[in-house]
Amino acid sequence: MRLMSLLEARTWYEKSDLSFWSFTQELERFAAKMKEVIARGDRGAEAIKFADLLLQAIELWKAGCIEEQTGWAVHNKPDEIWDAFRDAIAFMDAGEDIKALLAIMSLKGFGSSVDEDSRQQRAKRASAVLRIFNPKLWGVVDWRTAAMIWALNQKNWDVRQAISLVKSDYPNRQKAKDEWDEIDEKIAAEVLNARYRANRSDSLQDAADVEMAVFGLSFEVWAVNTKIRDTVRETYTKALRSTLQALDKQL
Repeated sequence: MRLMSLLEARTWYEKSDLSFWSFTQELERFAAKMKEVIARGDRGAEAIKFADLLLQAIELWKAGCIEEQTGWAVHNKPDEIWDAFRDAIAFMDAGEDIKALLAIMSLKGFGSSVDEDSRQQRAKRASAVLRIFNPKLWGVVDWRTAAMIWALNQKNWDVRQAISLVKSDYPNRQKAKDEWDEIDEKIAAEVLNARYRANRSDSLQDAADVEMAVFGLSFEVWAVNTKIRDTVRETYTKALRSTLQALDKQL
């Protein structure tokens, strides 16, 4: 693999794991239904359960992308998840990026905890929720994309030069993970996601397209763990997918 442009990286990302891309698209469709449910103010039992399971599914999806542990989404009350989705959608529609992130970061496992040393809250998982709900304006932020964006900015978004810079400055993934561990809501929105939006084009029309391209570039530096992706996708298929599909038809 020798990616020469953002478009090549975006195309490679999708085709490298078509089943995971199908997983992504299905979650986007469920999120679109959730937005419809919230817009009509439906807080019935099915709507609340749908919100609960959708958050769990997004958590799994995010884990497949960045090899992160799961199991936090289930510690949130379903009605609080519905409220967080409602608030985040409203803030996104109003262009209030920080507030949109903070709405999701109020949930356990998605940024509610404050680091004892830095006093920061982490926005990485929350960004995944916003990306699924609004791929036009949001992409996921994590240590991989943060390191790549840093290098791309240094090299005026020249792909090959940026990859070389990352390889020399981050000889192993742990250094990159440690350096970009604490991404708070301001860095997520105003530094990283802002670069996704700024680099949209006719061929990469959504912020999520640019994010996937940047994420794809990172695989030239640090290989993806396909075993973890297979595991989280299998968990989703066995534990959540059929119920989400059934609720989607009912709502």
